[in-house]
Amino acid sequence: MDGILTGMRWPRFKFSIRAKLLLVSLVLLAIPLLGYSFVREMENVLRAGQEQVLLATARAVATTLHDRPALLERRAGETSASPSEPSEIEQIVKSLQRSNSRIWVIDRQHRLLALEGGLRRDENEEAPPQGWWARVLHTLLRPLYTLLLERPREDFDDTLPEEVLSGGKEVYSALAGVPTSRWRQTADRRAVILAAAHPIWVGDEVVGAVVVEETTNAVLSLRNRAFEQLIATTLAAFLLGAGTLFVFANHLSRRLQRLRDETERAIDAQGRVMHGFQAARDRDEIGDLSRSFAAMLERLADYTAYLERMADRLSHELRTPVAVVSSSLENLKSETVPEGARVYITRAEEGVRRLNIILTRITEATRLEQMLRHAERERFDLGRVVSGCVAGYAGAFPAFRFELRLPERRIEIEGSPDLIAQALDKLVENAMDFSEPDRPIDVSLTVEGNEARLAVSNEGPELPEAMQGRLFESMVSMRGEARGSHRNTPHLGLGLFIVRLIAEFHHGRALARNRPDGKGVVVQMVLPLAAPEPRPARSESELRNA
Repeated sequence: MDGILTGMRWPRFKFSIRAKLLLVSLVLLAIPLLGYSFVREMENVLRAGQEQVLLATARAVATTLHDRPALLERRAGETSASPSEPSEIEQIVKSLQRSNSRIWVIDRQHRLLALEGGLRRDENEEAPPQGWWARVLHTLLRPLYTLLLERPREDFDDTLPEEVLSGGKEVYSALAGVPTSRWRQTADRRAVILAAAHPIWVGDEVVGAVVVEETTNAVLSLRNRAFEQLIATTLAAFLLGAGTLFVFANHLSRRLQRLRDETERAIDAQGRVMHGFQAARDRDEIGDLSRSFAAMLERLADYTAYLERMADRLSHELRTPVAVVSSSLENLKSETVPEGARVYITRAEEGVRRLNIILTRITEATRLEQMLRHAERERFDLGRVVSGCVAGYAGAFPAFRFELRLPERRIEIEGSPDLIAQALDKLVENAMDFSEPDRPIDVSLTVEGNEARLAVSNEGPELPEAMQGRLFESMVSMRGEARGSHRNTPHLGLGLFIVRLIAEFHHGRALARNRPDGKGVVVQMVLPLAAPEPRPARSESELRNA
């Protein structure tokens, strides 16, 4: 099982700095969670306070009636009363009544002795938001408030149910001498009522009970107002925090992208330092990294220049001893030496010849890179240059057969015809080294779109897949597999490297691939065509004749 889990390749997700900082900004979501907990705790405190206030009101009414027991007896014994003349009990209850509350008094027989007040509030009682910004936020966030918050309703049924009057839990507890409170819903379930009941004592006997009722709409309104402020504050803080983090992440990301682009432009695809690196002046970690890159690239440029000069210097220093050895061998040949010694002289001359070829090619590659920086460009016919070169190959290498295919129309490019001829020399030399005996070497020039393709194809060993991307690099060669007549010639893997340099000078590219029939290799240069020349303006006489 462990082996299976180890062998599984888990998907790798790439997160940018912007995405990571935005994820970090989700920590701000802890603000509404803490605020929600605080508002809920505040609501519980308000509910407990409301309960204590109602119990205190009920106790105050009961204490007042406790000192005047005759009122309860007289009120219970009344058979009729004028509705316009409130009883003394009702006056006492009214004097102690809270706004938006209802107080009622009953005796031990559950007869209603007094009822004052109402539970409904004025719907316009809530104060509107103060200030233009608060009003704008309230208007914008009203749909969100409506979705998340439960609005208290004032259109509920506030009648006093008979079952509450005769069998309510708070009534029974109060008539048993125990002050109590209870939460219950209205008959239509549109509001919650808090009822606090307190017994009325006369001596050691309970003669009645006082019940004070209020809805929780006031608490709900306070809770909603707190939630609205919490939501508005949280959204503002989250947007401000997330926006600040995003701006910072965007700035940081742009700096890193600029650093990456500068580094990529400083070094070309072959690892050469092309131009200086502009170090940042910022006094932070990214600035330190930029300055480290600049110092590293400067040292790399110096070392690369040293290596480039070393080849030329080495070639120059070796030519003198090679010339001494070559002249010594020539002098030795003029002397009388045994026939067996002449074999060694011939081998020494062959070694000197090969060493001269190596030095010549090292110098050629080094000087070509320097020459390309200052070479002049001209407009020329590519087909004419290729045709002349192939005619020369046929005379210079009679052992090989060359086949040339050119388009019928003129193909013009911008560049150097001498450099194109030098690159074609390298392509043909490469094809001869790998060509099968008695098989033709095909040289073709075609046009595809806005590009000219100069290709040299030969039958022979195929190109290994691992070499297709490295064949045009410096010091890369497959001459160990060559079977042509040039296999005894030393090679440093610079021929196709020179082809690539010349192709890039002409804003083109060099490619190598196996032939579709699987019998050889095609190496080609892809070069952009020259822009068409503007037509000269026609004179008035030519226009009239036309």
